Amino acid sequence: MTAGGGEGRLVVLTGATGFLGSHLAEALLDDGWRVRATCRPAGDRQWLADRPVEWRVSDLTSADDCRELLRGAHTVVHCAGVVAALDELAYTRGNVDTTAALLKAGAYSLPGDGAFVLVSSLAAHGPAGLDKPAVEDDPCRPITPYGRSKLAAEHLVTGQAWPFRTAAVRPPALSGPRDRGFLPLLHFAYRGWTARLGKRMSGISLVDGRDAAAAVAAVTRTPSASGVYFVDDGRAGYTWEDLRQALEKAVERKVRQVDVPLGALRLAGRLRGGWKPGQPSVLGPDRLADLDTDGWACDGSRLVAATGFVARRDAAASFTDALLFYRKAGWL
Repeated sequence: MTAGGGEGRLVVLTGATGFLGSHLAEALLDDGWRVRATCRPAGDRQWLADRPVEWRVSDLTSADDCRELLRGAHTVVHCAGVVAALDELAYTRGNVDTTAALLKAGAYSLPGDGAFVLVSSLAAHGPAGLDKPAVEDDPCRPITPYGRSKLAAEHLVTGQAWPFRTAAVRPPALSGPRDRGFLPLLHFAYRGWTARLGKRMSGISLVDGRDAAAAVAAVTRTPSASGVYFVDDGRAGYTWEDLRQALEKAVERKVRQVDVPLGALRLAGRLRGGWKPGQPSVLGPDRLADLDTDGWACDGSRLVAATGFVARRDAAASFTDALLFYRKAGWL
């Protein structure tokens, strides 16, 4: 099933200053790894300020920087990536080119019992409704530039022969403390309202960021874990009504749902003068495309069988913890 964790070996983690990456750094440290993490020159390290992380400022598209970054490392967990960009080329640079550079550096320096674990996304597979959640053997049909770039990165990792173990983990939508993505949802729920965006989508899978980090850590420490894995929280997705009820539990009040047509969101985007990175993500072309589907559900049972991972939180618990965090951080 599982090995003893890092046992003092060095893991290189990219993207450690982000929401998922910061939880992943903590999970790897708790698993016994020494963590060397990348960051931008002005990157915010606040979540890991009191943890023993070795920080490196590295250009992940540079062969020289990647070789130096991986010097002495046993394993790589590649969590950094571009989630919102203006064009497909920018997604390719941020998600595919960085993966290629790190893999080539790993071929020079990682030991034969080392590993390269890519944090991918359900977007690499494409939509899947609650009636047929995505499983690993399904054909992939990504519908956005982001999804296509993550699938291309996966093909580099698991579709080629490398002298070390390779795996890719595909989380669905993430929530929980430190996440800003669900902040608007909980902001309005706290005031008694939520929205159903469009009529087509049946529902989504959802995983707390801490559980997603634990899943990636489980794959990292399990020598037999290779290939592609989905992650879920033990249930194969939530309907809009399930999410409304989870929000009610979190905010401890009645939450009413209103229907918002996708056409209204598209019009709002045009009235704002078009979408740019940094604006509300629901108005971006990728997110609007995501909403105009049957759903985003996945089945994580293969990962459970391979590693013994079990999620500790459902949507209501994740929303509750996120709400407490938002209040403490002054975000809400």
